[in-house]
Parts: sequence; structure tokens; C-alpha cells
Amino acid sequence: MRILIIGLGRMGYSLAEQLESEGHKVYGIDTDKANVERASIKLDIMCAQGSGCSLSTLRELDLEGADLAIAASGSDEVNIVSCLVAREIGIKRCIARIESEELVSNLREMPLTTLGIDEFVNPREETVRRLADIVRTPGTTMTAEFDNSKFQLRGLRVEKDSQLTSRPLVELQALFVEHFLVAAVQRDDHLIIPRGNFTIQTGDIIYVLLQTNTFQNFMSLFEFNNVKTKRVFVYGASQLGIELVEALEKYVPEVILIEENWDNRQKAAAQINKSAIINGSPQDMTLMKDLKINNADFFVGASDSEELNFSSALLAKRLGSKYGVMITDHPDHVELFDTLPIDAVISPATISVGAILKAARSGAVLSMFNIAGGRGEALELIAQPHSKNVGKALKDISFPEGAMIAAIANEEGFQIASGNTTIKAGSTIILISKKKNIKAALELFE
Repeated sequence: MRILIIGLGRMGYSLAEQLESEGHKVYGIDTDKANVERASIKLDIMCAQGSGCSLSTLRELDLEGADLAIAASGSDEVNIVSCLVAREIGIKRCIARIESEELVSNLREMPLTTLGIDEFVNPREETVRRLADIVRTPGTTMTAEFDNSKFQLRGLRVEKDSQLTSRPLVELQALFVEHFLVAAVQRDDHLIIPRGNFTIQTGDIIYVLLQTNTFQNFMSLFEFNNVKTKRVFVYGASQLGIELVEALEKYVPEVILIEENWDNRQKAAAQINKSAIINGSPQDMTLMKDLKINNADFFVGASDSEELNFSSALLAKRLGSKYGVMITDHPDHVELFDTLPIDAVISPATISVGAILKAARSGAVLSMFNIAGGRGEALELIAQPHSKNVGKALKDISFPEGAMIAAIANEEGFQIASGNTTIKAGSTIILISKKKNIKAALELFE
């Protein structure tokens, strides 16, 4: 595919890097000379310095009739106008990054095609949902849903004395009436695709695939949900922080928002009715002790500063908070922080990249989620009728190292995959793969 990316900042660069590695012909536009130079030097893509709103810049790159334009700049207005301009020169499909709450609301009430947009992505909305899932189920590091939420993949941190460390996977599966699969394991900074004789260790993060309606039973059996979330601290009255507080206070008895800036604190107070809002710093040890941070279940660093989110979450854990979670705007930092004593690291940019990539890849891909800090991916795709591997049993397919089919869903229902499972045309497939082998794994079912 010929793909144009408008805006080569953190999100745009990550998109360009991923799409270029998959063999697409990628073009990039940015008004910032440094962003253009970085992408030109580090990636094998064609770049131009200029605005995505400029017909002449798009024509300079000979983009008439290209397959896809992704407007990923930091300006909603620029992204919308860029999509209109892309349509003007015949680009077939346009996706826009939109963050304004008001714009998102308006776009949902009008035909997107009037603005030249086929789809828009709101990083903040999806980030709040992911964070809320993590807080609601202590021990969770990530969550992904497939087949209209009928089954899901959960990242779970294995604590000391867990039953999961007592025997090999094949024996653990026999303990649970319903089918489940430990599809991947993160151990330290390594991603492992385990076999039946694999034994989980304390500190591992396991990625469990199972039907959604059996999830709570699984959590109870293996003692993940013995403690209910009762007290949560959120740092940062950013719009994301405010929306997270509003989402959490629906089911968490006590949510406390901490904000240093008085004006931001007043803005939050105008939107939040139930939760306490404290004007102060989460790095003020005296304040945090007075607020009894040692009785907190979660501390979430949700400010606009990655450094403060990280240091504040670490300090909160040191002072007694059970879990520390942080937001980072740097997609490539997720893996870095993931190896440090933080329980979950969320990148809105990475979440958006995942949502956008499903449109950039073949139409067979329905959704994509990063796992293990970006070391691997979980993809939901449809087995195409003319794929060379449709009709074959999994044991007869040569998968690249570190890739596997975890589950299949079709008219007969959901099943955990085995060597004898046969791929049928139109089936929904959950593919788990190490990042370096995603392209080769996808080619098996194109």
C-alpha cells in the first residue's frame, strides 16, 4: 500500500516505523524540520517538510491515488483539513487523530465523509477505558477484547504463592472447567511463547486468553480478585486525568485527584462532583503520608509529564500504595519502564497506533494490541477464503518462530486452538506473535 502520514511526531513516527517494516511504501509530511530529518535518516520513507493542508506539498510527493492518509499531527483542525486535501488529490481512505472532546461529540452526530474522514481515533477515550479495566481488576497489566467482547486477552502479574506457579501449564488447564490458554509470558525483559510443559514463576506477567463470561471464575480460582479496589489516587488534572476520575468514581468508593496547579485544580472542580481534589504535589512526602497513601490500592500518574508520573508512582509504591500505574507519551518508552517496578505502563500514542494499524494493514485484520511492552502483538483477523493455509490443520502450517494461533471463533463457537484445529474460511483467528515476526505471520493468512 502507498500510505501518507501527516505529522511525524511520536505517534506519526511510530506509525511510519511499523508500516515501513511491514513493506508498505510510506510517505511523511511534517512542518518541523527536525521531525522530517529524523524520519528521513532512520526510516526508509520519502519525506517532505510542509503542511498536510497544502495541495502542493502532497503533489510534490506524487500522492495522487494513494491508498491511505493518516492525519496524526497534534492539531485536530489540521488533521481534519488534511483529510479534505488528501481526498482532493484522490487518496482513497483517510483516518484522523481527534482529541477535542467537543469535536469528538460533534463527529459522532454527523457523516464523517463530509469532512473527508473515513475513521477517527481518540487516544484519550480508549486510554481511560484501559486504565479503568486495570484499576477494577488488581493484578491486570493490560486488557484486549475480541469478537465483539466475547473473549478477551488479559495481562496478569503473578504474585508470590500463586497456584499458577505450582505445576506445568498443561496441568493448570485441567484445574479450570472452561478452556483458557496462557498465550504468552513476559519474564523480565523477555517474551516467551510457552508450551504445555512450561512452568510459570513468581513475577511473570502472563497473557491469558479466555471467554469473557468465564473471566471472573478464572480470577477467583487463581485468587486474583481477592481484594476489591476501594481507594485510588490519580495525579494530574489533565483532561485524561479528569475523565479517568469520572470513570473510576462510578465503582470505586474513594477516588482522590492530586493537582499542583491551582487553575487546573479549579477546572477539575468544575467537572468533578463526587471525588476529592487536593491542591499539592504527589512528591510531597508529608502530604502523601497525611493523605494515607499507605492505604491506597492504586496510584495512577496521569499528568502531562512522563517523568513526574514515573517518579510519583514509584514514591507512592514506596510509601505503601499496592499498585503504581503511569502514562507515557513516548511509545518507545513503554518497554523501558516496563522493566522497572511499575505495575502497568500505558501509552495513549501506542493505543492509537494499534487502532490505526488495523486500517493500514489488510482488511482481514480487525484489531491489534501490543503485549509485553511492545515486544509482541495480539491480532484479531479473518481467515481469507483464498489463503493458502485455509483448510489446513495448525500442525501442518509452518509458523515463524515466536508466533502461534491462540484461538479460533466461528459459527460453531469459540475454541482454544490445538495442533488438530483446522482453519476455515471466514473464521476469526487470534494470532500471537513476537513483534519481529508479525509480517511473516500475517502472510500465512492473507
